[in-house]
Amino acid sequence: MICASDKSIVAAAALTSDRLLASPSEHGSLLSGTSTKPITEALTAAVSDYQAYTRHTLRSDDIYHMLKLNFVTFDNEDYEQVLSHLSDYYLQWQGNRFEVKPKKLDQWLELLTLLDPSWVIAQAYKDLSSRHGVSKHDLISAITHTQCPFALSNDRYDKAYADNHVHLGGHGYIGPSLLGFALYGQRLDDKIVWPRRAEYTLFESGAYKKQHLPAWCHQLGTTLIEHTFNYQASTLREFDPSEDIAKIHNVLPYLHQDKTDSDTQHYFVAAHNRFAPSSKRWLLFCLGVLHCDKALSHQINAFIRVSAIFRNYMVVSGVGLSQFISHSRFQARSKRALAYQSHSGIDALSADMQNTYREFRTTPQVLLGTEQFPADPESLTQALRVLYESSLAEQVHFVLHFTRSGNKADKYQEQIRKALKAQVNMLQAFACSTTFSSYEIKKFGIADNTCPLTFDLRKAIRGFDVAGNENELPIEVFAPALRILRQAKYSASGIFSNRMQRPFLTVHAGEDFSHLLSGLRAIDEAVYFCDYQAGDRLGHALALGVLPRKWAKRQRVAYLSIDEHLDNLVWCYQKALEVVQQVPQFTGVLQLLNEKIQYWSGLLYDDEYSCRALYEAWKLRRNCPYAVRETNLMEPGWAVDFEQGEAVNSSKKALALWQSYVDRDVLAPHQQKSVMVHCIPKPAEEPFGVEQGIYFDSISAAELELYEAIQDLQMEKYAADEIMVEACPTSNIYIGRFHHHHEHPIFRWDPPEQEWIKAGEKYNRFGLRKGSVAVCVNTDDSALMPTTIQNEHRILQQVAIEHYQIGVNQTEVWIERIRQKGIEIFQSNHLSWLKP
Repeated sequence: MICASDKSIVAAAALTSDRLLASPSEHGSLLSGTSTKPITEALTAAVSDYQAYTRHTLRSDDIYHMLKLNFVTFDNEDYEQVLSHLSDYYLQWQGNRFEVKPKKLDQWLELLTLLDPSWVIAQAYKDLSSRHGVSKHDLISAITHTQCPFALSNDRYDKAYADNHVHLGGHGYIGPSLLGFALYGQRLDDKIVWPRRAEYTLFESGAYKKQHLPAWCHQLGTTLIEHTFNYQASTLREFDPSEDIAKIHNVLPYLHQDKTDSDTQHYFVAAHNRFAPSSKRWLLFCLGVLHCDKALSHQINAFIRVSAIFRNYMVVSGVGLSQFISHSRFQARSKRALAYQSHSGIDALSADMQNTYREFRTTPQVLLGTEQFPADPESLTQALRVLYESSLAEQVHFVLHFTRSGNKADKYQEQIRKALKAQVNMLQAFACSTTFSSYEIKKFGIADNTCPLTFDLRKAIRGFDVAGNENELPIEVFAPALRILRQAKYSASGIFSNRMQRPFLTVHAGEDFSHLLSGLRAIDEAVYFCDYQAGDRLGHALALGVLPRKWAKRQRVAYLSIDEHLDNLVWCYQKALEVVQQVPQFTGVLQLLNEKIQYWSGLLYDDEYSCRALYEAWKLRRNCPYAVRETNLMEPGWAVDFEQGEAVNSSKKALALWQSYVDRDVLAPHQQKSVMVHCIPKPAEEPFGVEQGIYFDSISAAELELYEAIQDLQMEKYAADEIMVEACPTSNIYIGRFHHHHEHPIFRWDPPEQEWIKAGEKYNRFGLRKGSVAVCVNTDDSALMPTTIQNEHRILQQVAIEHYQIGVNQTEVWIERIRQKGIEIFQSNHLSWLKP
């Protein structure tokens, strides 16, 4: 999770804290000089609520000075002064747009985690108009045509970028959703599960209801518009979150007027213009709000706060994939008033597409309309139509990702495996279909009788992935299906069928883990179980690069089930055997690992098993147990280690272990126990065992050294096999246990200073690596974690210069090589789906 500066925390508290939602009559206004104590206490408590975002303890006395230093005062209206200070500090005018100052980029990205940048950008435009007399037409033109919604700079050399890891449902901007609620009155079902934000203590405690945020946005937004257009509007009332929501007036007729009397009216009308870029209309609306009459200051302040809180619930907060998924599945982000706005999917396809190649990931449902073939790829055809009409046909293709979700304790997963088998059958039928290889454009409603064009829908799908929470279903459940799909050994459907280049694999692995070995093993399982080939990719793979000593210091204690802990030890032991062939200093660690394995396996099994038997049983997990049992229903590739239901090249003990593993419906009580692993063991204490019913283990200094050697060993293997890593820096900082971009593993995988991976140097201490790992840089989910593909490259280069003290020219060569690699990856996989 990103750590924020004191400036960011103070700004977020002043503008978005739910403690300041109460009406001015309750605790005194920021305008009032008569009673500052209530608001002082409220502001101090508000800043304290952001403790989780900083690495130092926030003292009340310090908070008082933090507020004063950042222009949060107690005797005048707060929002405009704070916003003006922020815009002056962070942004600079480029003649036709505002951009973040280069030296302030990292601080700006921190601020974006806590505050909607639209308000800072809108204030910058308001100040530009008031200070320099720039006309409303110039402001609207600049916002509409050139302004980045995040105020991130564009590449001045017009370079192309490739974004090879992008989830369609999480790409784009949140502004269109906020406009749908504020202006058009969109609503959410009260039963929808909302994410958590620790800083919003009143909402999380139930004192305020999150479900009221959409209605509050609309109530305040329409009130501001009505009093801007109708000078005879009813008397204003202070916003009070404890009162029932007032009746909402329809303000859209005001926005259909041909003439406007003020700049404020003009901005609101521009925000309602459907032909304006979807991503810019919310910024225009914010500009209108900030231009409202000062008599509406209380309503303006309340609207900024309510909309900013609502926005933040759509942005990722917290550590781990479970937290991320709660934000990712929050339906507010995809809400649109379709009578006045574009569909969220269309917005996502067009967002940040300037000179960009993009590989979108989406679920198989975009292609498989029913359980019976022929498939009904309605969603896919609509997406391709949008891309074709936007001249983006050669810049986009898709990856279908299966989703991890289910009961982790059930190793057989019969229903999921059956469903995967059915989906594989349909995907294979789709891949060899002559119908979908020549799909006429006129079926999309595009009339062109003189020169008809067709799409090869099959070529738009280029790869397969498994996403979701990797702590739920393991990759072993999906691996057989991925192997079959990538082999592309299906029979053609007719003499006119034409075959394509086989798809590639890219699996999310090693992104979220408690124990480092769990992440490393998950990565290796993706590679081995799915039979990775040259050109296949690993999504995130953070466990492969985080330094074990830093991980241990940060993690302190890891929690696992006993069976997962044993799996980790067995895998680690096998990798240690490989390491000691080149680095004999780790020979002594083998005995310690073996003793741990014997102890923990004794708790799980009644019989004694060697490390080798346990490892062979682990390798058998790449086989589908349903295919082993039903040999007549599944092709051979579903169970590669079996012939006619009989295991090949596996010992009887290993086979028995595997069968026990997959057939186990309910774990025995002692097998359901958890174990706590001390990452920094205390001296003179037992290294592992049980005390008062609590199972524990510890990681010795020698084991941490071994983990680093294993990482180097695996990196070299993957590099030699031409397996690449998809780095998503901003996403990894939001979700992972990193606080700043300089902690990202990309600086170890492929460092800007190649001397660091020479034998004996800091990223190759044991001489196991011969070179860097191929990486590409991506955005992942830019709506949930604000960024752009250009910015991902830019922030890495800046960190290399400012944190690692690498020269500008050298970092330019480094980041240019990574940029080019991303383009090469995209182009090597892309097939033109537009047929002349």
